[in-house]
Amino acid sequence: MINRYVILGLITLLLTLPLTTATITTQQATRQTIHPQPINNLEFTHTVFAEYATTTTCPYCPAASSQLFGIYDSGDYPFYYVSLVADKNSKIYPRVQELGVSVVPVVFFDGKYNTILGKQDDDTVYRNVIETAGQRTVPDLDINIDVKWQGPAILKISVTVTNNEAEEYNGHLRVYIVEPEARWDDAMGDPYHFGLLHIPIDKALAVPKSHPQMLADTYTFSRTWIGALHGFGDITKENTMVIATVFDAQTDKAVECSAALPTVDMTSYRFFIQRPLFRLLSLFWDKIDLLV
Repeated sequence: MINRYVILGLITLLLTLPLTTATITTQQATRQTIHPQPINNLEFTHTVFAEYATTTTCPYCPAASSQLFGIYDSGDYPFYYVSLVADKNSKIYPRVQELGVSVVPVVFFDGKYNTILGKQDDDTVYRNVIETAGQRTVPDLDINIDVKWQGPAILKISVTVTNNEAEEYNGHLRVYIVEPEARWDDAMGDPYHFGLLHIPIDKALAVPKSHPQMLADTYTFSRTWIGALHGFGDITKENTMVIATVFDAQTDKAVECSAALPTVDMTSYRFFIQRPLFRLLSLFWDKIDLLV
Protein backbone atom coordinates (compact mmCIF):
# COMPACT_ATOMS: atom_id res chain seq x y z
CA MET A 1 0.00 0.00 0.00
CA ILE A 2 1.14 3.52 -0.78
CA ASN A 3 0.91 5.98 2.09
CA ARG A 4 -0.95 9.18 1.14
CA TYR A 5 1.50 11.28 3.14
CA VAL A 6 4.41 9.85 1.14
CA ILE A 7 2.63 10.95 -2.04
CA LEU A 8 1.97 14.42 -0.66
CA GLY A 9 5.61 14.67 0.37
CA LEU A 10 6.65 13.75 -3.16
CA ILE A 11 4.41 16.45 -4.58
CA THR A 12 5.99 18.99 -2.21
CA LEU A 13 9.45 17.95 -3.36
CA LEU A 14 8.50 18.22 -7.01
CA LEU A 15 7.12 21.72 -6.50
CA THR A 16 10.50 22.87 -5.15
CA LEU A 17 12.46 21.84 -8.24
CA PRO A 18 13.92 24.67 -10.36
CA LEU A 19 11.89 26.18 -13.15
CA THR A 20 12.84 25.77 -16.78
CA THR A 21 11.72 27.81 -19.75
CA ALA A 22 8.28 27.19 -21.24
CA THR A 23 6.80 28.56 -24.43
CA ILE A 24 3.22 28.80 -25.58
CA THR A 25 1.70 30.14 -28.77
CA THR A 26 -0.45 33.24 -28.97
CA GLN A 27 -3.29 31.13 -30.33
CA GLN A 28 -3.33 29.00 -27.18
CA ALA A 29 -3.55 32.07 -24.95
CA THR A 30 -6.41 33.76 -26.82
CA ARG A 31 -9.94 33.53 -25.42
CA GLN A 32 -12.59 32.43 -27.86
CA THR A 33 -16.03 33.98 -28.00
CA ILE A 34 -18.60 31.32 -27.12
CA HIS A 35 -21.68 33.18 -25.94
CA PRO A 36 -24.50 32.55 -28.44
CA GLN A 37 -26.41 35.62 -29.54
CA PRO A 38 -30.09 35.41 -30.54
CA ILE A 39 -30.82 36.07 -34.20
CA ASN A 40 -34.61 36.31 -33.87
CA ASN A 41 -36.79 39.15 -32.66
CA LEU A 42 -37.61 37.68 -29.24
CA GLU A 43 -36.63 39.68 -26.18
CA PHE A 44 -34.93 37.33 -23.72
CA THR A 45 -34.63 38.38 -20.09
CA HIS A 46 -31.76 35.96 -19.45
CA THR A 47 -29.72 33.13 -20.93
CA VAL A 48 -31.75 29.92 -20.73
CA PHE A 49 -30.10 26.84 -19.22
CA ALA A 50 -31.03 23.17 -19.63
CA GLU A 51 -29.90 19.97 -17.93
CA TYR A 52 -30.35 16.91 -20.11
CA ALA A 53 -30.34 13.55 -18.30
CA THR A 54 -29.47 10.53 -20.41
CA THR A 55 -27.69 7.16 -20.50
CA THR A 56 -25.45 5.64 -23.14
CA THR A 57 -27.84 2.70 -23.62
CA CYS A 58 -31.04 4.73 -23.98
CA PRO A 59 -32.50 4.09 -27.47
CA TYR A 60 -34.60 7.28 -27.41
CA CYS A 61 -31.82 9.63 -26.31
CA PRO A 62 -29.88 10.14 -29.57
CA ALA A 63 -32.80 12.14 -30.97
CA ALA A 64 -32.84 14.41 -27.92
CA SER A 65 -29.05 14.82 -28.10
CA SER A 66 -29.19 15.80 -31.76
CA GLN A 67 -32.08 18.22 -31.31
CA LEU A 68 -30.57 20.02 -28.32
CA PHE A 69 -27.18 20.43 -29.96
CA GLY A 70 -28.84 21.58 -33.17
CA ILE A 71 -30.64 24.33 -31.27
CA TYR A 72 -27.46 25.40 -29.49
CA ASP A 73 -25.40 25.28 -32.68
CA SER A 74 -27.96 27.35 -34.60
CA GLY A 75 -27.26 30.38 -32.40
CA ASP A 76 -30.96 31.24 -32.48
CA TYR A 77 -31.17 31.77 -28.71
CA PRO A 78 -29.01 32.71 -25.73
CA PHE A 79 -28.99 29.11 -24.53
CA TYR A 80 -26.62 26.64 -22.88
CA TYR A 81 -27.14 23.05 -21.80
CA VAL A 82 -25.25 20.20 -20.14
CA SER A 83 -25.56 16.46 -20.71
CA LEU A 84 -25.83 14.39 -17.53
CA VAL A 85 -24.66 10.97 -18.72
CA ALA A 86 -25.96 9.17 -15.65
CA ASP A 87 -24.58 5.68 -16.30
CA LYS A 88 -21.00 6.82 -16.89
CA ASN A 89 -20.21 9.48 -14.31
CA SER A 90 -20.89 8.95 -10.62
CA LYS A 91 -19.68 12.49 -9.88
CA ILE A 92 -22.99 13.87 -11.12
CA TYR A 93 -25.27 11.60 -9.06
CA PRO A 94 -26.08 14.31 -6.48
CA ARG A 95 -27.49 16.59 -9.18
CA VAL A 96 -29.33 13.72 -10.90
CA GLN A 97 -30.98 12.95 -7.57
CA GLU A 98 -31.81 16.61 -6.87
CA LEU A 99 -33.59 16.84 -10.20
CA GLY A 100 -35.52 13.65 -9.46
CA VAL A 101 -34.53 11.83 -12.63
CA SER A 102 -36.45 8.57 -12.98
CA VAL A 103 -36.62 8.11 -16.77
CA VAL A 104 -34.50 9.18 -19.73
CA PRO A 105 -34.38 11.18 -21.86
CA VAL A 106 -35.55 14.08 -19.73
CA VAL A 107 -34.63 17.75 -20.12
CA PHE A 108 -34.97 20.27 -17.30
CA PHE A 109 -35.22 23.80 -18.65
CA ASP A 110 -34.15 26.56 -16.26
CA GLY A 111 -34.02 24.09 -13.41
CA LYS A 112 -37.50 23.37 -12.18
CA TYR A 113 -39.26 25.74 -14.62
CA ASN A 114 -40.25 23.16 -17.24
CA THR A 115 -39.50 19.47 -17.73
CA ILE A 116 -39.79 17.63 -21.05
CA LEU A 117 -39.89 13.82 -20.91
CA GLY A 118 -39.31 11.29 -23.64
CA LYS A 119 -38.44 11.33 -27.30
CA GLN A 120 -39.71 14.26 -29.39
CA ASP A 121 -40.53 14.07 -33.10
CA ASP A 122 -38.48 17.20 -33.77
CA ASP A 123 -37.00 20.15 -31.88
CA THR A 124 -40.23 22.21 -31.85
CA VAL A 125 -41.14 21.35 -28.26
CA TYR A 126 -37.67 22.26 -27.01
CA ARG A 127 -37.68 25.52 -28.97
CA ASN A 128 -41.08 26.50 -27.63
CA VAL A 129 -39.96 25.90 -24.05
CA ILE A 130 -36.75 27.89 -24.57
CA GLU A 131 -38.68 30.83 -26.00
CA THR A 132 -41.19 30.78 -23.15
CA ALA A 133 -38.50 30.37 -20.49
CA GLY A 134 -36.42 33.15 -22.00
CA GLN A 135 -39.22 35.66 -21.55
CA ARG A 136 -39.79 34.94 -17.87
CA THR A 137 -39.50 37.78 -15.39
CA VAL A 138 -36.24 37.19 -13.50
CA PRO A 139 -33.96 39.25 -11.25
CA ASP A 140 -31.45 41.43 -13.08
CA LEU A 141 -28.18 39.60 -12.39
CA ASP A 142 -24.88 39.45 -14.25
CA ILE A 143 -22.44 36.54 -14.08
CA ASN A 144 -18.78 36.89 -14.96
CA ILE A 145 -16.59 33.80 -15.18
CA ASP A 146 -12.81 33.64 -15.39
CA VAL A 147 -11.19 30.25 -16.00
CA LYS A 148 -7.41 29.85 -15.92
CA TRP A 149 -5.68 26.75 -17.23
CA GLN A 150 -2.88 26.40 -14.69
CA GLY A 151 -1.39 23.09 -15.73
CA PRO A 152 -2.45 19.60 -16.87
CA ALA A 153 -6.19 19.43 -16.16
CA ILE A 154 -5.88 22.13 -13.47
CA LEU A 155 -8.49 24.91 -13.59
CA LYS A 156 -8.73 27.98 -11.41
CA ILE A 157 -12.38 29.04 -11.63
CA SER A 158 -13.54 32.45 -10.42
CA VAL A 159 -17.15 33.60 -10.56
CA THR A 160 -18.52 37.08 -9.85
CA VAL A 161 -22.27 37.65 -9.53
CA THR A 162 -23.52 41.23 -9.76
CA ASN A 163 -26.98 42.20 -8.53
CA ASN A 164 -28.52 45.10 -10.47
CA GLU A 165 -31.69 45.07 -8.40
CA ALA A 166 -32.61 47.44 -5.55
CA GLU A 167 -32.96 44.59 -3.06
CA GLU A 168 -30.64 41.85 -1.85
CA TYR A 169 -30.90 38.64 -3.85
CA ASN A 170 -30.71 35.16 -2.36
CA GLY A 171 -30.02 32.29 -4.68
CA HIS A 172 -27.89 29.24 -5.37
CA LEU A 173 -24.82 29.07 -7.60
CA ARG A 174 -23.84 25.93 -9.50
CA VAL A 175 -20.75 25.76 -11.68
CA TYR A 176 -20.53 22.98 -14.29
CA ILE A 177 -17.33 21.72 -15.92
CA VAL A 178 -18.13 20.14 -19.29
CA GLU A 179 -16.47 18.74 -22.38
CA PRO A 180 -18.08 20.31 -25.49
CA GLU A 181 -17.42 17.03 -27.29
CA ALA A 182 -17.96 14.48 -24.56
CA ARG A 183 -15.91 11.33 -24.01
CA TRP A 184 -19.11 9.26 -23.94
CA ASP A 185 -21.16 8.17 -26.95
CA ASP A 186 -24.92 7.76 -27.14
CA ALA A 187 -26.69 4.58 -28.24
CA MET A 188 -26.08 5.48 -31.90
CA GLY A 189 -22.34 5.83 -31.35
CA ASP A 190 -22.29 9.62 -31.60
CA PRO A 191 -20.52 11.67 -28.91
CA TYR A 192 -22.61 13.65 -26.47
CA HIS A 193 -22.08 17.39 -26.33
CA PHE A 194 -21.35 19.37 -23.18
CA GLY A 195 -20.91 16.20 -21.16
CA LEU A 196 -20.91 17.11 -17.48
CA LEU A 197 -17.76 16.08 -15.64
CA HIS A 198 -18.21 17.71 -12.25
CA ILE A 199 -19.93 20.52 -10.32
CA PRO A 200 -17.06 22.05 -8.31
CA ILE A 201 -19.09 24.95 -6.87
CA ASP A 202 -22.56 24.25 -5.49
CA LYS A 203 -23.29 26.93 -2.90
CA ALA A 204 -25.98 29.26 -1.60
CA LEU A 205 -25.33 32.93 -2.25
CA ALA A 206 -26.62 36.28 -1.03
CA VAL A 207 -25.81 39.26 -3.24
CA PRO A 208 -26.16 42.77 -1.73
CA LYS A 209 -28.27 45.25 -3.66
CA SER A 210 -26.60 47.07 -6.56
CA HIS A 211 -23.17 45.85 -5.53
CA PRO A 212 -20.93 43.11 -6.97
CA GLN A 213 -20.38 40.28 -4.54
CA MET A 214 -16.77 39.49 -5.35
CA LEU A 215 -14.99 36.29 -4.55
CA ALA A 216 -15.41 35.61 -0.86
CA ASP A 217 -14.87 32.65 1.42
CA THR A 218 -18.43 33.04 2.73
CA TYR A 219 -19.90 32.10 -0.61
CA THR A 220 -17.00 30.12 -2.10
CA PHE A 221 -17.08 31.68 -5.55
CA SER A 222 -13.54 30.58 -6.32
CA ARG A 223 -12.18 27.07 -6.72
CA THR A 224 -9.04 25.40 -8.04
CA TRP A 225 -10.13 22.14 -9.66
CA ILE A 226 -7.61 19.35 -10.33
CA GLY A 227 -9.08 16.98 -12.88
CA ALA A 228 -6.92 14.02 -11.88
CA LEU A 229 -8.39 14.06 -8.39
CA HIS A 230 -11.79 13.35 -9.92
CA GLY A 231 -10.77 10.87 -12.60
CA PHE A 232 -10.44 13.44 -15.40
CA GLY A 233 -6.71 14.06 -15.60
CA ASP A 234 -6.85 13.65 -19.38
CA ILE A 235 -9.04 16.64 -20.23
CA THR A 236 -7.65 19.20 -22.68
CA LYS A 237 -7.82 22.97 -22.64
CA GLU A 238 -9.33 22.98 -26.14
CA ASN A 239 -12.20 20.70 -25.10
CA THR A 240 -13.11 22.17 -21.73
CA MET A 241 -15.81 24.69 -20.89
CA VAL A 242 -17.25 26.10 -17.66
CA ILE A 243 -20.90 27.10 -17.25
CA ALA A 244 -22.17 29.00 -14.20
CA THR A 245 -25.87 29.25 -13.39
CA VAL A 246 -27.71 31.06 -10.61
CA PHE A 247 -30.92 29.43 -9.38
CA ASP A 248 -33.64 30.97 -7.23
CA ALA A 249 -33.26 29.84 -3.63
CA GLN A 250 -36.98 29.12 -3.19
CA THR A 251 -38.08 27.67 -6.53
CA ASP A 252 -34.79 26.23 -7.87
CA LYS A 253 -35.56 27.87 -11.22
CA ALA A 254 -32.55 29.23 -13.11
CA VAL A 255 -32.47 33.02 -13.38
CA GLU A 256 -29.17 33.63 -15.21
CA CYS A 257 -26.44 31.66 -16.92
CA SER A 258 -23.04 32.34 -18.46
CA ALA A 259 -20.11 30.34 -19.83
CA ALA A 260 -16.38 30.66 -20.45
CA LEU A 261 -13.48 28.80 -21.99
CA PRO A 262 -10.14 28.48 -20.16
CA THR A 263 -7.22 30.77 -20.90
CA VAL A 264 -3.66 29.93 -19.98
CA ASP A 265 -2.27 31.30 -16.74
CA MET A 266 1.31 31.71 -17.95
CA THR A 267 2.92 31.82 -14.51
CA SER A 268 1.22 28.67 -13.30
CA TYR A 269 1.60 27.00 -16.68
CA ARG A 270 5.39 27.39 -16.53
CA PHE A 271 5.32 26.24 -12.92
CA PHE A 272 3.56 22.94 -13.60
CA ILE A 273 4.28 22.01 -17.19
CA GLN A 274 8.05 21.90 -16.79
CA ARG A 275 7.92 19.32 -13.99
CA PRO A 276 7.47 16.00 -15.83
CA LEU A 277 7.25 13.98 -12.62
CA PHE A 278 4.57 16.25 -11.23
CA ARG A 279 2.61 16.02 -14.49
CA LEU A 280 2.84 12.23 -14.42
CA LEU A 281 1.75 12.07 -10.80
CA SER A 282 -1.13 14.47 -11.48
CA LEU A 283 -2.39 12.49 -14.45
CA PHE A 284 -2.39 9.23 -12.51
CA TRP A 285 -3.52 10.58 -9.14
CA ASP A 286 -6.95 9.00 -9.49
CA LYS A 287 -5.30 5.59 -9.93
CA ILE A 288 -2.88 6.16 -7.04
CA ASP A 289 -5.78 7.26 -4.86
CA LEU A 290 -7.36 3.82 -5.26
CA LEU A 291 -4.33 2.23 -3.60
CA VAL A 292 -4.30 4.30 -0.39
